[in-house]
Amino acid sequence: MKLALLATAALAISLPAAANQFEQLYQIEQQTKQAEAAAEAERIREAAAARARADAREEAERRQRAAAQQAAQKRADEQRALAEAEQKRARSREESFEDELRALELEERRLELQAKRARAARANDYIDAELRDQAARTDVIQSEADSLRNVTSGTKALLEDAGQAEVNRSKRIFE
Repeated sequence: MKLALLATAALAISLPAAANQFEQLYQIEQQTKQAEAAAEAERIREAAAARARADAREEAERRQRAAAQQAAQKRADEQRALAEAEQKRARSREESFEDELRALELEERRLELQAKRARAARANDYIDAELRDQAARTDVIQSEADSLRNVTSGTKALLEDAGQAEVNRSKRIFE
């Protein structure tokens, strides 16, 4: 019985120690599980933060590409607008130049028509002037002919008189 008592006492002493060991093992196991869960939660949080940073970077790059694309489109639109404005100015200059040419041509035609009308209105005056011009030329020709006739008549008379004078002189010498 002593032995049984002793065994019971040893068992009673050892039971709390063994229970205490199981409890410690259980607590360590619980702490390990909690540490693993905390590590897993940290890993998940870091992965989510990395995804968020990657998403933010992608979003920033997308915005930057969109802004660059908008800027390029704006520059292209401005250049197109400038080219269209320049073409419009060139067209208006050409059109105004052509308008001026047409106006000059019309003015020349009007002046030619006025000159023809004036000539037609004064056709009788032109005819009279031409007749007077022809009459004056005829008079000049007639005057020149009369002058030549007079000169030749005078020369003939002179020659006849010189011949008569010679005849008269020769008669006096022989008489």
